[in-house]
Amino acid sequence: MKFPLKSLAISIAMLTSIPVLAQGAGSARLSFDAQAVAKASAAREPAGLRNAANIGLRNLISEISKDIKNGELPEGFPFDVSDISELKNATLGLGFEVYSAHPQTLLAGGRPFDQMLMGTGVWNFVVLVENNPVALLELEKINGKWQVNGAGAAKLAQDLHVSTQNFAGKNAFRFIRIYQATADFMEVKDMEGRARYAPLLAARQSLRSTQAVNTETPLAASQDVLPALQNAVRNHLERFGK
Repeated sequence: MKFPLKSLAISIAMLTSIPVLAQGAGSARLSFDAQAVAKASAAREPAGLRNAANIGLRNLISEISKDIKNGELPEGFPFDVSDISELKNATLGLGFEVYSAHPQTLLAGGRPFDQMLMGTGVWNFVVLVENNPVALLELEKINGKWQVNGAGAAKLAQDLHVSTQNFAGKNAFRFIRIYQATADFMEVKDMEGRARYAPLLAARQSLRSTQAVNTETPLAASQDVLPALQNAVRNHLERFGK
C-alpha cells in the first residue's frame, strides 16, 4: 500500500555537506493561545477547503480500512496510531498553505527571506486523534476541485504541533518548505513584526542543526537562515541541475 504525500517527501540523501544553521537572537517562549492561533489560521483557508479536507479524510480512512487484515497495520501506514479503530475519532486541526521560494530567487538574495516566499497552492491539515497529531493530510486544487494528495509525515505533524505551542503565540504562522534544500521552517513574527524562523524536522536534519525544538530554542532571523539555505540550494543545483 502506498500513501503518497508528494510535497512533504524527505530526501536527505540528495544533500551534500551543509553548514550548521546559524541561530539568531534568542526568543522566550510566547504565551500560547491555541484558540487564537486556530482562528487566525482558519481565516486564511480558502472557502470550501476544510469541508473538502473532512470529506477526503473520511474517504481515505474508509479506503485504507478495507486493506487492513486481522487488525495489523501495514508497514508505512500513514497515521501514527496503534489500531485502525482509533481513526474513527480523527479530526482536523490547524490548516496551512505550503510556502516556498524559487531557487534562483534564493541564490540572488538582495531582499529579506520573507519577501522571497510565495504560496504553492498546496495545503496541509494536522490530523488529530484525541488532540494528538497523528499525520498531515495534503490537498491541492486540481481542475477547480480540492483533492487529497495523500497523508503521512506524522513526525513532522508532531514537530509542527510542538513548534506552534512554543513559538506561534496568538498569531497565524507560515509553513515554509525549500524543496531543493529539503528544509522546513515555521515563520512567525516577533513583537516588532519582524519575521523569525523555527527550523522544523527536515531543516534540523538537512542543515545539520541538532538542537531540538523546545522552549529554549532561539528563533533564527532572515539573515541567519539565508546563507545555509543558499549553500544547500547551490549544492543541489550543482548535483542535479534543477
